[in-house]
Amino acid sequence: MGWIVWDYDLENKFVKFISYGKYRAENTISSYKSDLEQFVKFLSCDRISEAEKLGDIFVYKQNENQQTSLLISADTEKIRAFMSYLQKNNYSLASIRRKLATLICFYNFLTSGHWINYNPTTGIKPPKVKRHKPKILTEEQIWRLLHLPNLENWVGARDRAILELLCNTGIRVSELVKLNINDVDLTNLRVEITSPSGKKRFLSLTVPVFQALNYYLKLRQRKTGFNDTFPQSPLFTNKFGRRLDARSTDRRIEKYISLAGLDQSISPYDLRHSFAQKLLQQGTDVDELRRLFGFEATSATQLYVESLRQ
Repeated sequence: MGWIVWDYDLENKFVKFISYGKYRAENTISSYKSDLEQFVKFLSCDRISEAEKLGDIFVYKQNENQQTSLLISADTEKIRAFMSYLQKNNYSLASIRRKLATLICFYNFLTSGHWINYNPTTGIKPPKVKRHKPKILTEEQIWRLLHLPNLENWVGARDRAILELLCNTGIRVSELVKLNINDVDLTNLRVEITSPSGKKRFLSLTVPVFQALNYYLKLRQRKTGFNDTFPQSPLFTNKFGRRLDARSTDRRIEKYISLAGLDQSISPYDLRHSFAQKLLQQGTDVDELRRLFGFEATSATQLYVESLRQ
């Protein structure tokens, strides 16, 4: 078994660029690296006229200058050919769009660093992704969901607090699991959220959310003895006292969605959609929704609002 060999020094410079210059999330950086390496593999196969081997791992040896030249010499037609390859091999439209976004970012990086004089991605349009209408839960469905956890044990109290936060603040699961004890101000009824890009925002807590969090924290300490005096202690933990991760939290929420007898296609993210719809019905404008939901741009928020109103 061999590996595709390419200029890791150039890759490291790019990763540093998107990590610090663009404030990308860790998962996004990993995806960018994977996408770029797949493109290098495509160029390597094209160089030796063995595109049929793209599904295999093989050795393509070359010196460092040749590795770098593969990326630097790629033109618009190479990128179009790569897009065509992805479509012919049934990659999803969302995946193709992401891979093109990676190349656009990478060649912007090369242009800004004067490795190339023009950006070969200029003029290439990503395929349109069909937007699915978000699923909106009714007030009765949300009430049913919130009242499923067993409040006699601390795990059930934790799950109730998680559901209350998701349903009444609209935060992402990825943001929720990163919350620490000191991010929650139960005295002033607010919580500090850190978005995937690292930006901070404050959200107000309703009385039901405050009550659920307060009850959970007191019951957890009484039942487990977990030390919550450290500011950086995770807010939501498993039975071993370790921070919950996003996937396990998703599974817990999906379990309650099933127990509530709701449509199985409803996802944890639909709790966010439902809260956004509620805010819009109450007259919240696009700018305020952007702030509350942690969107980077007003245009992205507008598209989101339009999808809710379809």
